[in-house]
Amino acid sequence: MDAVAEGSAELIRDNTRILGDKLHYFEQTDEVDATGDVQVIRGTDTMSGPHARMKVGEQVGVFDSPSYVISRPPRPAPPGQYLLPNQSVPRSQQPLTGHGSADSLVLEGENQFRFLNGTWTSCKPDQPDWYLRANELELDYDREIGEAKGGTLVFKGLPLGYLPWADFPLADQRRSGVLSPTFGTSNKAGVDLSIPYYFNLAPNYDDTLTVRYMGLRGAQLRNETRYITPQYKGITYLEYLPNDQVEQRSRYAGSVRHNHDFGSGWSGNIDFAGVSDPRYFIDMSTRLALTSQVNLPRQGSIAYSGGGWWTATGMLQSFQTLQDPKTNVKVGEPYKRLPQLTLTANRPEVFGGTTFQLASEFVDFSHPTLTEGRRLSFYPQLSLPLQTSAFYITPKVGLHATRYDLSRRSDSVGDETLTRVLPIVSVDSGVTFERDTNFAGKDYIQTLEPRVYYLYVPYRDQSKYPNFDSGFYDFNFAQIFAENVYTGGDRISNANQVTTALQTRIIDPDTGAEKIRAAIGQRYYLVDQRVALNSSTPVRTSKEADFLAAFSATFAPKTQFDTAWQYNPRDNWTERFNVGVRFQPAYARSLGVSWRYRRNYSTVEGSPDGFRDLDITGQWPLVGNWYGVGRYNRNLRDHRLTQGIAGLEYNGGCWIFRSVIQHITTSTNDINRSFFFQLEFSGAGSIGSSPLSMLKRSVPGYGKINDGSTPFVGQDDDF
Repeated sequence: MDAVAEGSAELIRDNTRILGDKLHYFEQTDEVDATGDVQVIRGTDTMSGPHARMKVGEQVGVFDSPSYVISRPPRPAPPGQYLLPNQSVPRSQQPLTGHGSADSLVLEGENQFRFLNGTWTSCKPDQPDWYLRANELELDYDREIGEAKGGTLVFKGLPLGYLPWADFPLADQRRSGVLSPTFGTSNKAGVDLSIPYYFNLAPNYDDTLTVRYMGLRGAQLRNETRYITPQYKGITYLEYLPNDQVEQRSRYAGSVRHNHDFGSGWSGNIDFAGVSDPRYFIDMSTRLALTSQVNLPRQGSIAYSGGGWWTATGMLQSFQTLQDPKTNVKVGEPYKRLPQLTLTANRPEVFGGTTFQLASEFVDFSHPTLTEGRRLSFYPQLSLPLQTSAFYITPKVGLHATRYDLSRRSDSVGDETLTRVLPIVSVDSGVTFERDTNFAGKDYIQTLEPRVYYLYVPYRDQSKYPNFDSGFYDFNFAQIFAENVYTGGDRISNANQVTTALQTRIIDPDTGAEKIRAAIGQRYYLVDQRVALNSSTPVRTSKEADFLAAFSATFAPKTQFDTAWQYNPRDNWTERFNVGVRFQPAYARSLGVSWRYRRNYSTVEGSPDGFRDLDITGQWPLVGNWYGVGRYNRNLRDHRLTQGIAGLEYNGGCWIFRSVIQHITTSTNDINRSFFFQLEFSGAGSIGSSPLSMLKRSVPGYGKINDGSTPFVGQDDDF
């Protein structure tokens, strides 16, 4: 039996509502023919137009001249997610809404839409700043994929490009296909255009093949593979430039990183990197961390942890040393470790409440020009931790034994077998006092924590011993409580010394957060230092070490202040000083400034030649939806800009504009200037070159403005 309803008619079936001026329902075929002011509402989807005919149960049919709004619910937030003040939920956890119009809409199922001569955009209906126009547009919300044939991307009424065929994700997910091309400029590469193709091979591994064209240097290929499973994870890449038009030769770079858990206590890793020539990163990269590299690791290791208290490790390690031929700075080549075998242990409650610790190592050191040899060290230790809620005292005794078997060069003289045995005795102690206090009208807990550490190591002459891997530790609060002033195992300094430190903290009793921390510390020597790093380095003869002080405070949740000071009481001067403050009242609003000073000595004249560094960073809203972002990092001693960033960002709601200029000093005589331009369309990718990873690395507190407090949601570029 057929049914006809006229005048604000309505048909309801499950979650589907059909409204129109006239509805004609055909019971035998379960079809409805709607005319007039027709609306079809299915869950969160709404379609409207002058006429529609569809099968209600199967949800298939045809809609003439429709306009539509399609929305899907957000995904749940991951456990433990934390948002900064004024930061909205990221795009992956918000509904992605698309809307548009078409000459015709073919309904092909509950989540299947096919539009003829249609448009799609994620902008607000009253502000379609951009939209995708296509001869045929298919939206598949089961697979969360959109596909356009004969499409044009239109921005502010201006066609940006013709797309014979394109697909795009309808949710925050990965999908195989051509990613948005990126382009920019730099003084090293010229015009820089990259076209990546993404292979979404599986949820836990993928591959990206990128064709890059540099106006000054030519075409380059890059392939990157990422994978992760419960047992292993890794990332590899290889990039190849067949003919560098500047250098007139082929150039390449590659890296393999792999970590593997074999089970039953076994694990291993590989970290291998290499480049074709020492200036590769200087010429090709815009990352300061890469351009400053001088030794690329090439190592592999395997480890076994038995019983949870001991671990054995084997490693093979070498490096590629990048000696820049255009500078006079000599880069030392590290020793190869072929192999290095270690055995460490930490077993509490051995007997009488004592703790047993062991650090042992065998290394075969190899070098093309320096003395080679094998070093075997064995350092067992026993300690007796005595601890209450208010204080602790830990006496410890150990015996450090080392043996060398050397292969000296023809210009080196000395024994080929050397041994060294040193007892090491220490006592570490501390007390924690607490009291209630009131600060700025709020109750807090204040602590007072004195610490005293005594160390004794007898003197052994080590002037004839090789130096394979020893150097000076950085002098800081952690090092003043260490057993040795030298790194590595070739030098063990004599010691008869006392280290004292005092720390106080202001703690919020409700959250446990530290509001204020202040500390001072100093080491006092009872004997002169007699073990030198090598024949050209001096040894200490004074009775007191440098004085250390540090202070940090958090004012409300918005402002952080940090400062540290290292003072030389022997010569009455400051060795190092740094001070910094960062103000971050809300997401994507951050200002920071820091100043660093380090006193060092000129290798030419031996005169004081202090290093001074000023670093200013920030991201801040300017006017309307415009944001400014930048960094000014300057070496004040050499009057040289180390890194400079200046950028503008605009949040258009459903689109984001970013324009950033970067200047980095890659070596004494080289600089790299790059220009980034990006236009990002929410839900449909972007064009240009993304500066996001560079800004996140270089500007503390930087936040994507389309993940902030604005009412629109942007696109997340993270894997």
